[in-house]
Amino acid sequence: MSDKLLNDAGKAGLYHLPSTRREALERTAGKLHFQTLSANLIECRTIAQVLQQLGNALHFPIWYGANLDALYDCLTDSDWQPGTGHVLLIDGLDSLRLADPEHFATLVEVFQAATEARQESGTPFWILLDTPARGITALPTK
Repeated sequence: MSDKLLNDAGKAGLYHLPSTRREALERTAGKLHFQTLSANLIECRTIAQVLQQLGNALHFPIWYGANLDALYDCLTDSDWQPGTGHVLLIDGLDSLRLADPEHFATLVEVFQAATEARQESGTPFWILLDTPARGITALPTK
């Protein structure tokens, strides 16, 4: 994983991260002193469970309402996790995709919208899913 790629706010966004590349990405993010947070959602089969677990794992503020609007608001709030860059590693969304494909697709849309909104800040903001999703490309290598 290249420092140049991870530091590029213009390329930051929502991507699929194959598990074979996770360790290198975490090393690079650490070297760059990025805020790196992860959420394991493997046991979450409903959108309510996913939203609750995301709030806990990502240390959202007390006002987080565990709904899709609040998720977007937290992800786009630059004061939520100050830093020179952010990497959110989201694991285990296969459970939601299989149990509730419609809410899975909506969640992906919220992630996409949040990363697009954060591009304007100039601070790299990455959301990386271990679960492939339609329309989400693999994280580039360069």
